[in-house]
Amino acid sequence: MPSTDNNNDVRSRVMERVASPEIHLSAADSARQPSPSLLRQLRRYPPVDYRRYLRFVVGDQHVGWVRCDFAPHLADFPTTFVLNADDVALHPALVGADERSEAMATVLAELRSRGLVPGWRDELYPVGRGFDRPCLMRMERAATPLFGVLSYGVNVNGLVQRDDGLHVWIGRRAPHKQVDPNMLDLLAGGGQPHGIGVADNLVKECWEEAGVPAPLARMARPVSVISVQIEAPEGLRVGLQFNYDLFLPPDFLPRNTDGEVAEFRLMPVSEVMARLRTADDFMYDIALAKIDLLIRHGLIGPEEPDYLALLAGLRRPIAFDVT
Repeated sequence: MPSTDNNNDVRSRVMERVASPEIHLSAADSARQPSPSLLRQLRRYPPVDYRRYLRFVVGDQHVGWVRCDFAPHLADFPTTFVLNADDVALHPALVGADERSEAMATVLAELRSRGLVPGWRDELYPVGRGFDRPCLMRMERAATPLFGVLSYGVNVNGLVQRDDGLHVWIGRRAPHKQVDPNMLDLLAGGGQPHGIGVADNLVKECWEEAGVPAPLARMARPVSVISVQIEAPEGLRVGLQFNYDLFLPPDFLPRNTDGEVAEFRLMPVSEVMARLRTADDFMYDIALAKIDLLIRHGLIGPEEPDYLALLAGLRRPIAFDVT
């Protein structure tokens, strides 16, 4: 394990990076914004205060953040976790992804029985330092915010080009959803679980959420990525989401097949922009994906107030130690 002095130095560097003035917006910045501003979407959650967290370390690699007030629950499992003033580390005796994953699954099952892991999904997420880095272990999806680990997802913008301009298919989440019920969403999208490629996951989500046939779904094109770091009710969400554009035939009508979408509406892109400027009815991460869409399609540009801050806010650096 690194020394305490080294951990403090690293913590200082992380905090300096997180506190970048381009990302964290001051009251003075707010005062000079014309209203309404798209930047309001990035302000829906305050900056994460990482001083309230301990690093989560697996195999000597910093892979997440555990809230200080959650860490005592993990101290009940000394054969799985080692705790100190700066870190919650997976026990070094646990070697390899399979052994670590089995130990974590045992702990999470017990924490679930205590009511500490709400919204259990029976879906495993990979845990590691990056998308193209080795998977150090696997973890139940519902527990990832408790450990602040980096997760991934796919966002599919369903687009229709009509004579009167660009339109976007918008879904409304079902009222029984564990996260963000009744809020506005994409045509399709979802988390990126272990054991399936991004392209196959996109096809699966398109069918389940919107009834898009596989040949049509495969026409979606990767266009960008956004990052998310927020303290949500379920915990610390740290994620990278891959954005895709899918142009659909004018006569296509989405049809939900898994009960997770209450309704769909084809919305003019001007209305999408107006909602983003004045309301909080889109999910936070989807609001960012839609701002990204507006920028990429040239609907807002450098003349937009806070244009550079918007660009920076869509792709904030992930606050893990540099290795």
